[in-house]
Amino acid sequence: MRGGLLFTKVALTIVVILILAGLGCSSPASSIVFTSDRDGNLEIYSVNANGEKLTNLTNTRTPEFTPVVSPNRRLVSFLSGVPGDTAVEVMRIDGTDRSRLTHSSAEHSSQRWSPSNDRIAYVKNDGANSNIYVTLVSEEKTALLTSIGGDQVGDWSSDGNSVAFTVQSGPDQGIYIRNPDGVNEYRVTDALDYNPIWSPDSRQLAFLSTRDKNAEIYMMDADGGNLKRLTESDAPEYHLSWSPNGQSLLFVSERDGNPEIYTVTKSGARPTRLTFNTIVDNQPVWSPGGKQIAFVSYLDGDADIFLMSADGKSQKRLTNNSAQDTNPAW
Repeated sequence: MRGGLLFTKVALTIVVILILAGLGCSSPASSIVFTSDRDGNLEIYSVNANGEKLTNLTNTRTPEFTPVVSPNRRLVSFLSGVPGDTAVEVMRIDGTDRSRLTHSSAEHSSQRWSPSNDRIAYVKNDGANSNIYVTLVSEEKTALLTSIGGDQVGDWSSDGNSVAFTVQSGPDQGIYIRNPDGVNEYRVTDALDYNPIWSPDSRQLAFLSTRDKNAEIYMMDADGGNLKRLTESDAPEYHLSWSPNGQSLLFVSERDGNPEIYTVTKSGARPTRLTFNTIVDNQPVWSPGGKQIAFVSYLDGDADIFLMSADGKSQKRLTNNSAQDTNPAW
């Protein structure tokens, strides 16, 4: 009997530990990080999905902007500096343990996390050349990724085996796929295509293209086959991202006269409009579970962070000030 009671107590203790561990793992996902100039210069802030616990994560005199949250929601990469001289930096999502990954005077941009949370791919433009590099965050070891000049890192595949990048001008323009360890570089398009993003299962790439003279959304298999056009309008589309379940794409379009937020299924069915305003709504991002969307709206003439459900309902404001709050990341 005593043995059974002891077993029960041990089992309950293990359950409590697992629950606390689960809460600890899930809590970072509730934080939305964004850029704001509310304190006189660009800083990285966080706010929870209730619009509470607003925190300045960087709090320096150096401009910090364009946060990107790691897949495990525990780290944030961001850019710091001024045009022509920016660095890629990393910190914990609570603003602690900040470190700089790049140290040369150059324009760094388009930083993207690996699915294993340990590497970051980014563009370095020193004025003469634009190339893509990968840095191992823990050791700050850096390697040149591409054999040709690259202008934009699109995305890592979820299996970690490929990085998509673009060349946006000249005879090499198009989308490329490269193994992050520096082997097997494939060119999969040769038009003016950009912003390639992997589907969650790594089987397809969605991207934007002006091959038909207007920015539209396309999709193709990872090897460039089965090209499909998903949108067709006289207005541009942009701010493209896959839903976490891989069934639809979130984007911004100006087809109804001003920037509004839409979704379109990967089958190319008629897009669904999520926002209905006479002002700009843009920069939408999915929540990790795909049930909510954070976005930027200029309801009061300045940019604020808003939240809505995946169907466009239950919209609410998370920030409210006269500053510019932009680039939400979740």
